[in-house]
Amino acid sequence: MMDRMESRFSAYTDKPKDDGIGKSEYDTITVKNVIISGSMVEEIVKNNNLQNYKITQFNKAYYNDLVESFDEITTWSKKDRALLSSEQFFSLEVEKHQVSKRKDTIKVLFKRKLDNKFIETVLMRFEDGRNTVCVSCMVGCPVNCTFCATGKLGFNGNLNAKEIVDQIMYFARYLKKENAKITNVVYMGMGEPMLNLENVQKSIEVLTDENKFGLGGRRITVSTSGYVAQFNKLVSDGFRGRVAISLHAPNQALREQLMPVAKAYSLDQVMEALDNYVTLTNKRVSYEYILIDGVNDSEQNALELSDLLKNRLAHVNLIPYNPIDGVMYKRSTQENIQLFSKILKQKGINYSLRVTMGDDINAACGQLAGLNLAPKT
Repeated sequence: MMDRMESRFSAYTDKPKDDGIGKSEYDTITVKNVIISGSMVEEIVKNNNLQNYKITQFNKAYYNDLVESFDEITTWSKKDRALLSSEQFFSLEVEKHQVSKRKDTIKVLFKRKLDNKFIETVLMRFEDGRNTVCVSCMVGCPVNCTFCATGKLGFNGNLNAKEIVDQIMYFARYLKKENAKITNVVYMGMGEPMLNLENVQKSIEVLTDENKFGLGGRRITVSTSGYVAQFNKLVSDGFRGRVAISLHAPNQALREQLMPVAKAYSLDQVMEALDNYVTLTNKRVSYEYILIDGVNDSEQNALELSDLLKNRLAHVNLIPYNPIDGVMYKRSTQENIQLFSKILKQKGINYSLRVTMGDDINAACGQLAGLNLAPKT
């Protein structure tokens, strides 16, 4: 059975669909961020006839001890550390650091050293002890979902793997000062992970490498708005972490209104890919569903969603809409949210109603906009 499932994924990914988006002039730039693959350290060790254990020492200092500069890698001699002087320690600059009133959410505006473009990253601190980083993989986003602030920015470039990992390293160093650690990473920030798949995969390799950051695969969630060919490639390449799908509509017609990607990949195609993933991994899928007043929050919508997910290994995250500038959508009324939730419960659909975090600093779901990619003056 497993062989048949693997072949079904590979059949999808022999010729992934070229959507014409998710690429830019920035993708052709070569940068010195090979630290991510480990090749930088390995090359330095090899070219300078250093002992191989230096690689282990470096990885421990960088990823586990969370040093804040190469000079702090004291297991290397000063002479050896000098070999790192031309390499880039951190690929981002902190432009703004915001903390929510409840102090459960931190949002950081980063500037890329590569091109001075801006991204945002969020740390969510839960009462149960989880510290989850919501990481960005693009500057802006080409998908243009009608309810999302990031999509209004358009696409301004893919992040490379180091820039993705550096967002997580920043918060790991931040939490270290409180004797706390990152417990989860979700690829749900700015950008569509499937349209920057190579760099997303490289970053996941670093995060899950037990000799580097060492985060368990089940603690990583990758989201997609529904790029089926790329998603199938992710799975066929061996990804066994958790998956979230930005669903937001229970039928094809409404989904096309809200999310342009639905015109390229139908809801039936999306569900087939997710069913294959579940069969292969036995992991449930998270279905993200933003509740928008008068758009997708009716009793009929709830019944359709229940029918769609019946007998599927699924969990629905109901997310009250977070308003953004320039969009007329409004958050569902409390009455409609309760009715929608009640129907899902009656139909036996697992769900949770997400508690909004960080909306006072525009860090909630759908609100990341990189301060419109430029600092206010």
